[in-house]
Amino acid sequence: MAVKSSGQLAMTEIVAEFGGDAPHAMSEYYGGGDKVPAGANPNVATSGMTKFGDFYDAVAATVLTISSNTSNYNIKTAAIAAGGDQNTPVILTINNGVTVNSSSNSTPAMKTDTGWGSGTTINITNNGTIIGANGSAGSSGSNSSANPSSGGGTGGNGGGGGCGVSPGSGSAGSAGATGSGSASSSNNGSNGTAGGNAFEHSQTGDNNLSVIFDTAGTRTAGTGGAGGSAGTHSVTGNGGGGGGGGSHEHCYCNTSDNSCNAWDPAGGGGGGAATGSGGTGGSCGAENGSSGSSTSGGQYGRSYRQAAGHNYVCNKGNSGGSGGNLGSAGSAGAGSSFSGGAGGSAGATGNYNGSAGSAGANGSALAGNTGQIS
Repeated sequence: MAVKSSGQLAMTEIVAEFGGDAPHAMSEYYGGGDKVPAGANPNVATSGMTKFGDFYDAVAATVLTISSNTSNYNIKTAAIAAGGDQNTPVILTINNGVTVNSSSNSTPAMKTDTGWGSGTTINITNNGTIIGANGSAGSSGSNSSANPSSGGGTGGNGGGGGCGVSPGSGSAGSAGATGSGSASSSNNGSNGTAGGNAFEHSQTGDNNLSVIFDTAGTRTAGTGGAGGSAGTHSVTGNGGGGGGGGSHEHCYCNTSDNSCNAWDPAGGGGGGAATGSGGTGGSCGAENGSSGSSTSGGQYGRSYRQAAGHNYVCNKGNSGGSGGNLGSAGSAGAGSSFSGGAGGSAGATGNYNGSAGSAGANGSALAGNTGQIS
């Protein structure tokens, strides 16, 4: 409670505040002795002559006051700095409008620390705010991109031709496949960190220390940080296959065979990227389309034939279309008497999302040995 601040004092009033065994003497109540904490009672003599008037407002506790904003407040450290010890009760007041906060979510804004003697009490009048640090947000996952390793469209086949072979249109190239892949750890958002605690009763494992909030005031836990957003891994779509070329009527005979009316065959379409197969050229020597590479479409097949014995030069047939590069459609095959095949469409870009990070947990307004906080 504290001894009164004015008027006549009796020894019984000093004894009531500080205790002691009869018969009593003033020397029993020297400041800094077993009964009178020196830090809270600067007017009480530590030796020599003492008088009753020195005990006005004297109190059997270490008195602490927080009068301005502060961070990471350690009650044990403050009590010892004020001349008290860990066997002496503490009376702590946080003034109106004052905030006690934390510089880190791993450190409470205010704590008791450990090592207090049996039966010690800390009484707190909180007219201000005790607030834990907020956790930090997780980082976002990165975006990445890549090319597919396979899945290019197949080139269309060229129309047939030559003596005794039916002519025809080129067939269409097939579509490229959607880019295929998967997200990696770099595409994942990281977790947010936990919020910090406002007040921590650090002394656990025994009941030596009791904390009493005579005025609770505002005690606010730190909020956990938000989880980082997910990144995306994008894989480019494959190229479509080129269309096959169409046949064309052409007669070119040598002197030993001047009655042949032949259809020039057409070239096959090129394969799409990545690694799509080329289409087959028409009969009688027309070229096949070439396969696509990892990033580029294959070359179209040309129309060309020189038949032994007849010396046909089949150069009026139509070429196939080129295969599409990554993300591009194949070209249509050429056509005249018969149409060329359409180019295959490009494959879609495949998007693969990483996972978002989790939000950090909120801190606690009161933490530690909460069974000894009232």
